[in-house]
Amino acid sequence: MSEQRRDTMRLVTRFSAGTLELGISVAIGVGIGYFLDTRVFGGRTAPWFTLFWLLCGVVAGFRSLLRVLRQLQEEGERDGNENSP
Repeated sequence: MSEQRRDTMRLVTRFSAGTLELGISVAIGVGIGYFLDTRVFGGRTAPWFTLFWLLCGVVAGFRSLLRVLRQLQEEGERDGNENSP
C-alpha cells in the first residue's frame, strides 16, 4: 500500500470516528433524558429532561468532532512544513 493511500485511509478513519462519537453522544443524551422523564419522574417532566440531555449530547458531540478536526489540521500543518523546501 502506498504512503499516500495509507495517509488517506488514516484521515478517513479518524474523521469517521469523530462523526461516530457525535452520533453516540446524541443517542446517550436522549437515552438519559428519556430514562429520567419516564422512569425516575414517571412522565411528569416529559419532554424536558429529554430535550435538555439531547442538547447536552449535541454539544458534547460537536466538541468531540471539533477536537478531531483540530488534531487533523495540526497534523496537516506539520506534514506541510516537513515537505516544504
